[in-house]
Amino acid sequence: MKKFLTLLLLLSICLMPSFDIHAKEVRIKYNKLHGIAYNRKLDGKFKTNTATMFQMDDRIAYCIEPGVEILDNYYDIYTDWNIVSFSDDLKEYIEKIGYYGYDYPGHQTNYYYIAAQELIWKAVRPETEVVWTTGENYTGQVIDISKEKEEILTLVKNHDLKPSFSEKIFKGEVGQTLTLKDENNVLDEYEISDSKYHKVTLGDNELKITLNSDEVPLEKLMLKRKHYDDAPLLVYSNGNSQKLSALRITYDKDTYISVVNEEIPEVVEVPNTGVYSISGFVGTLLVGAGIVLSKMH
Repeated sequence: MKKFLTLLLLLSICLMPSFDIHAKEVRIKYNKLHGIAYNRKLDGKFKTNTATMFQMDDRIAYCIEPGVEILDNYYDIYTDWNIVSFSDDLKEYIEKIGYYGYDYPGHQTNYYYIAAQELIWKAVRPETEVVWTTGENYTGQVIDISKEKEEILTLVKNHDLKPSFSEKIFKGEVGQTLTLKDENNVLDEYEISDSKYHKVTLGDNELKITLNSDEVPLEKLMLKRKHYDDAPLLVYSNGNSQKLSALRITYDKDTYISVVNEEIPEVVEVPNTGVYSISGFVGTLLVGAGIVLSKMH
């Protein structure tokens, strides 16, 4: 019996499932922005310090909990927002701010980084007051980043703007080329799905569709916004320490157009009768009276 129980215990241990519960960690790197200091008032408290650009491995990150201290140098990495209790609208908004902040092509300056950081602080805690100066405690000169903030906010506002012709149906005759001009001037920011039936090209804010020479079914073509890279959204968390995020857009809304081609109506003359057949209709033309009488066959 003892041998049997020992064997049973060994089998139960061997058959127990193995779970990998460790989380990948990253060490925070502090890149001091010398000559730039923040002077922030929040919750009745004032804090001033040299501004820091935070780096997690090869990613630039922003603080997303204004007023919360960084308590540890090591963080767990999450690839979604589940660790953060923000509303979906707030998540979507700060994703766009970070996306159009320092990492956006042409924005690789310290001013764009602090502009995005300030906009994130104020999005999460609208009562945040912050002044940027060249020295701590409001010393030195005030740093004006209004241009950078305005540029980021304009890009954020226009991000959801769709091509003016989206979500409509376009019809044309077989073999015809349709040219659609985008009155919203955002088409170059989109890519279009491959067409099964037609030749489709994008360029110079126009969409050109050469319809199939044979009649084909109605087709929906998806329009999707381009991204400047394929880096994922990452959220960094460690207990009560300040949460940070390397921001990318996960809330994109795709759009579409629908396309259909139609046969050209065929006109056939019936000799010596003055009678014409047009797509299944018979029309008798009374030239002298200037009247057309028609009936279906």
